[in-house]
Amino acid sequence: MRPHLEFTVATIFMVGKSSTWSELTLQGAKCIEQCTNGNQYKELRSSRRRKRTEATFESWVASLRSASPKQTDTSSQKAIYVRFTASVPALATAVYQTPYGPFDGDSWEKLCQQVFKKKFVSEGYQHIPATPGDFGLEGFTISTGSCFQCYCPDAAYSGKELHEKQRDKVTEDLKKLKKHEAQLKNLLGTTKLRRWYFVTPTIARNELIKHARLKEAEVRAWGLSILAPDFEVLVQDGDHYATEIQQLQLAFGNAMDFGSLPTVLPPLGSSPEVYEQNVFRKTKARLEGQVDDGKLAAKVDRLHNRTLRAFLDHDAHFRRINEQAPTVHARLVRLINGFEAHVVDTCETWVGTPQQLTEKIREGLTERIAKELAPSIDETEADHIARLMVARWIAVCELDYG
Repeated sequence: MRPHLEFTVATIFMVGKSSTWSELTLQGAKCIEQCTNGNQYKELRSSRRRKRTEATFESWVASLRSASPKQTDTSSQKAIYVRFTASVPALATAVYQTPYGPFDGDSWEKLCQQVFKKKFVSEGYQHIPATPGDFGLEGFTISTGSCFQCYCPDAAYSGKELHEKQRDKVTEDLKKLKKHEAQLKNLLGTTKLRRWYFVTPTIARNELIKHARLKEAEVRAWGLSILAPDFEVLVQDGDHYATEIQQLQLAFGNAMDFGSLPTVLPPLGSSPEVYEQNVFRKTKARLEGQVDDGKLAAKVDRLHNRTLRAFLDHDAHFRRINEQAPTVHARLVRLINGFEAHVVDTCETWVGTPQQLTEKIREGLTERIAKELAPSIDETEADHIARLMVARWIAVCELDYG
C-alpha cells in the first residue's frame, strides 16, 4: 500500500534529522510541497497523478534510507536530491500539442468561443457561460439550431486512450440534454437544436464517428422538446475552423506554430555525479585566468554552489510556471528547445573566453524570452529563467567550452 503524504513527510524528517542533512531535508519538503500544491494533496486532479506522485515519494524515501544519516559527504547529499528532482513527474496542469499550438481545456474553449462568435455571427451565435452550468453546451445559433461542445485532452494520450476519453465525453455531455431539458428550454426559447457539434483538436479514431451515429439515434428516441426530429451528432477537429483560428492568431499577434519544436524539456539521462562533475569542471574553466590564484579556489567553490543550486532549482521553477500558466509554459519550453540549437552552434565556433560565452548565451536567452513572451513574462523573470537554463545546459553539456 502506497504511503500517504503525511507519512512520507514524517519519514523524510525522521531520516534527515541529523544536522548535516538539514538542507537536504528542507529541499525535499519544498519539492513535495511544490509537487502537491501544498495542503491540496487530496485535491490532485486525477488518481493517476496521485499514484505517480506517491511512487516518486517512495523512491525518494528509499534513497534516504539507503544512505547513512550520519553521512557528511555533501556531494552525496546533493546527488540524492538531483536524482529525486530529476525523477519528479510534472503534476501541474498539462497542455496538449495541436497543429495550432499548445492548449489546455480552458484555452481551447476560449479559442473556440472566439471562432464561433466570428464564424456564426450571421446565425445569431449565443455563448452559454458556464455559471452556474453550461448544461452540456458551450453555445448555440438561434436561427439554425446548431449547438457546440468543446473538448481538449489534458495530456498526450495514446490513440486508444484519447478515443476512450472523447467517446466518454460525447456520451456524458449528450446525457445533459435530457437532464437539463427544462433549463435549456428557457435558454433556447423557440430554437430547436438540429446539430450537436463535438469540437476537439484532433479525432483519435474513426470509431468516434460510429459512436456519434449510435448516440444520435439514442438521443432522438428520447423525444426531447428542445430537439428537432432530424437531430444530428457530429464530430469536428480543429481543421474545420483552420481559417478562423489562423486569422484570430494573427489578429492577436501570435506567431504560427507548425509543430516542429517539442513543448517539453528533454529528460535528464545521466547520473547525478556526472552533472555535478560537469558543473565543477566548467566552473573552473569560467574562472581560470580571470582571478588571482590565491582566490581561485574560494571563488570556484562559491560559483560552483550557485550554479549547482540553479540546476537543482530549474525543474521546480518550470513546474510552478506549468501549474500557473500551462500555455505560457509550453510556449516557453518550445522557445528554449529552439534556442538550444543556437547554443550548440555558438559553442562550436566560439573564440572568446568561457565566461564571455556563458554571458552571451544567458543574455541572448533573456532577450529572446522577454521579446517573444511579453507581457506574460517580464524581463526580470526572463533573466531568472535564463540563469536556470544556463545552469542546466552547463550540467548536461549543451553549453561546453571545448
